[in-house]
Amino acid sequence: MNISELEKASGVPRTTIYFYVRSGLLPVAQKKAASRAVYSEEHIELLKLITHLKGEGLSLQAIRERVASVVETVTAANKGTENDHAEQLHHAILVAAAKLFPRKGYRGTRVADIIEEVGITPPVFYSHFASKRDLFVEAFGLFVDWMRRSLQSRLPGEENREERESSRVADYYFGVKSVGFDLLSLVRHEAVRENGDLTDPARDALKHMVSDSLDDLATLRSENDVQLPLVDELAAFGLFGVMDAIVMRACWDEKYDVADVLWTAYAFALGIRAVYTGVLDVGASMQNDHDFIERLSRGSYQEPLADLL
Repeated sequence: MNISELEKASGVPRTTIYFYVRSGLLPVAQKKAASRAVYSEEHIELLKLITHLKGEGLSLQAIRERVASVVETVTAANKGTENDHAEQLHHAILVAAAKLFPRKGYRGTRVADIIEEVGITPPVFYSHFASKRDLFVEAFGLFVDWMRRSLQSRLPGEENREERESSRVADYYFGVKSVGFDLLSLVRHEAVRENGDLTDPARDALKHMVSDSLDDLATLRSENDVQLPLVDELAAFGLFGVMDAIVMRACWDEKYDVADVLWTAYAFALGIRAVYTGVLDVGASMQNDHDFIERLSRGSYQEPLADLL
């Protein structure tokens, strides 16, 4: 009930009710929103008790001692309920973000859109998130963390690296099917922007996504005496790029099933492992192509773009 209803039910003026709350004679009302306080039946019973004790001639201090345990119990219960409500509201805002950001883009989505979608007020939104940027970072971070937790729970450390890589693809595939490619496309777009609001968090999110693959490649390099002119981080992002392309194509339509996706990813994982362990000796080929790679890296083969237009 609200303050008007409590005032009517108890016969105690609201100014007195507020005084009792400030004095510790009544528990603070439960907050349902920034501007909405809800009182319970316990408040009515306590007001009746306080009125009776005052009629008996007890001082406010004596009354406070009599009702202290009840006030403490109700306050603790209200606090727990408020925490549950706050968690549910926080989740609802994240769900709205995951829905609107892919549809409208980061810049096209306003805080007002999120507020309208959830049905809250601006103060409530900003009590959960300091900015639209913070909301986006947390929303995408939850997706990345979900994939990693899913993998770790299904595959303990003794599984081989190819199975782990294929499982990452499975997590990615089902994750993309659930949140849609638009959200991931938005992150990739922000990652290549210079000095955008989301440039750093988008890059951090993508690095986080490939960190397990990077750890596996670094371990393979340390376990095998194979000389490779490869950068582990770029190789890990290469695996992610392959995975991303495979999943993207599979999500276009129902032409390929999950097994097709996983077998293809497994083959690429086997290939990179073969290179890193020396089973596939690419050293000679790389040495033979050294001059060619150097020439490409200097860009001497390229025609100026203006000449092609």
